[in-house]
Amino acid sequence: MIEKVLKNLIYIFYPRNISFEREQEKYFVSDQYRRLNQTLKTFESDFKEVCSKNILEQFEDDYTLKNFQDHTLFEFGDKCLTFNFGIIEDGELYTVSLLISVLAPYYIIKCQKNIIELVFSKDRIAELEAANFEQRKLKEIILKLENIVEEKLYYNKFPDKMLNYVMEDISFQEADFGYFNMFNAFFNNLIMRENEK
Repeated sequence: MIEKVLKNLIYIFYPRNISFEREQEKYFVSDQYRRLNQTLKTFESDFKEVCSKNILEQFEDDYTLKNFQDHTLFEFGDKCLTFNFGIIEDGELYTVSLLISVLAPYYIIKCQKNIIELVFSKDRIAELEAANFEQRKLKEIILKLENIVEEKLYYNKFPDKMLNYVMEDISFQEADFGYFNMFNAFFNNLIMRENEK
């Protein structure tokens, strides 16, 4: 059921069977592409600043979550608000990202392990860990984040099993037919990697 609803919503914003790369003239004048463009432009100009501020305010009382920063990039084709913060746990650097779709009331949380040695020396890593008073583990922080997003912001977690569901008849930007998935449709054009959970 949810699959059908999500697919129908995607077809409102992305034209079927028109190649973004090879049929740009036809693609850019399609009702779906114009609707997507107008929705994103309107959101960015009229609502983004207020929404971003309201979302960040929900995290102000949490020791770690108050470090979220807005890294939204509508100009690069994002279809979501993007908030990130970094945290060191057990000598590893993680970037936690909250992505909130502007096309549907859904969110996802990505947690990416980074190569900390490229950023900090071993001594600096030890200093940063000692200065961090956060007692919760990363999984607990993410659970708290999910709770705030669902209970205070009223967004639903995007179904994990649907994130990589490929829309065979949709092409958009770099994603040709057979590669464009629901994550791309509702959030951004990046590819989820194995070291993201």
